[in-house]
Amino acid sequence: MSFDKGKIYANLRRLLHLVGVNRAVFFGALSKIWFAAAGAVTLILIAVRFTPELQGYYFTFYSLVSLQIFVELGMTAVIINFSSHEWSKLKLGENGQVIGDERALSRLRSLVKVVFLWYRVGAVILLVGMGLAGFIFFSLSANTGVSWVPPWLALCLLTAVNLSILPSFSLLEGCNQVAQVYFYRFIQEVIRSISIWTIILLGGGLWSLSGSTFAIVAWAVVFLFAKYRNFFRTLFLPAQGAIIDWRKEVWPMQWRIAVSWLSGYFIYPIFTPALFHFGGPVVAGQMGMTLSMVLALNMISSMWILTKAPQFGIFIAKKEYNNLDKLLVHSTLSAFGIAVLGALIIFSFVSFIYANNLAIAERFLPPFLTAFFLAAIVLMQISYGQSTYLRAHKKEPFVMLSAMTAILTALSVLIAGSRWGAFGIVVLYFSIVALFVIPGGTIIWLRCRDKWHSHEETFESVMLADAGA
Repeated sequence: MSFDKGKIYANLRRLLHLVGVNRAVFFGALSKIWFAAAGAVTLILIAVRFTPELQGYYFTFYSLVSLQIFVELGMTAVIINFSSHEWSKLKLGENGQVIGDERALSRLRSLVKVVFLWYRVGAVILLVGMGLAGFIFFSLSANTGVSWVPPWLALCLLTAVNLSILPSFSLLEGCNQVAQVYFYRFIQEVIRSISIWTIILLGGGLWSLSGSTFAIVAWAVVFLFAKYRNFFRTLFLPAQGAIIDWRKEVWPMQWRIAVSWLSGYFIYPIFTPALFHFGGPVVAGQMGMTLSMVLALNMISSMWILTKAPQFGIFIAKKEYNNLDKLLVHSTLSAFGIAVLGALIIFSFVSFIYANNLAIAERFLPPFLTAFFLAAIVLMQISYGQSTYLRAHKKEPFVMLSAMTAILTALSVLIAGSRWGAFGIVVLYFSIVALFVIPGGTIIWLRCRDKWHSHEETFESVMLADAGA
């Protein structure tokens, strides 16, 4: 029996296209699949090599790193959305330099100047603020004999360095270098995992987080210099001509998206530290283990949406609204389907280890609570699609929804977490997503789409009105 390799290859390409898999999605999903699989190995190593108390510190370290949200303020989303609009008139030259419309290039240079200054200042603020916040938090906790001060300070320093590099990749992503960025991120995840495993096996304990951060910073420098040095040389030149007016064009979106991103800190990142405070490091470790699996699934499935953000912006700049809507539906359905499949796999795993009374089961939340977490993540794919679509218009209409979600979640953590522990946090979070986030987000999306796309003149008038706000 003979096989037509060309026909098989063509059919495979059609199948991948049907489910929305391009090079960007492939590398993005591959990095998250690696993240999930490698995360499972990491969880096993932590369960074997760490005490329950050390496990709690590890995941609380991991959660507190999210404090960088308070200095980043959603700037990555601003960079992606604004640069994608300018990139619709630009492209890469033969030597990797940026060429095309001079006005668009000048505006892009003006954006680069501001955002890199923002991140340099933010890195210093993060180093001082996160270092002090973590020091105070752990100092007020009960003494468990875990040596946490040196690894915590090292992690703060390296996280600040990593933050200063972050805008480079957001800029590349906005300039439609999505496949290359997600290839970089795949290798980054491989390097991060191998570094963590090596340090844990060598007995490094909490040093595994700072050691892996050092490794990925080194990889970022190598990648950017080897592949995109001419790209950045072009954009680091002074703007000559038109510039992006930060106050009129960016700020109306910036402050809204900053509120949305700050609100995000009071959802997932707060769960583990809250349980650390209310119940101690052991239950915090259970939450951290389960949350790691759930968020890995979230990152994998959302790739079908997030990798389309630059293309959303390009379609909007060209006023190709029908193509924009088709891309949203296709990418959201793909993300939702992947999330459902992954949720079934994770729930089956947790149910199996509990049903067979395996020792590792005590390191995870019970199947019942895991199911509520997974259901919330599946539903959130709808919200990711809606918010990415609307933000591609250089707007942030989800600001009030995000703020209210954060308030409700924070209250549920403080009230239910203190009384009912992980059960109260997880069940109430699912309720907030199902009864508030999804219905509210759908109403916002329908209203904004109808208002902005009713016809070209109305859309332009809305854009100009917001720019002058």
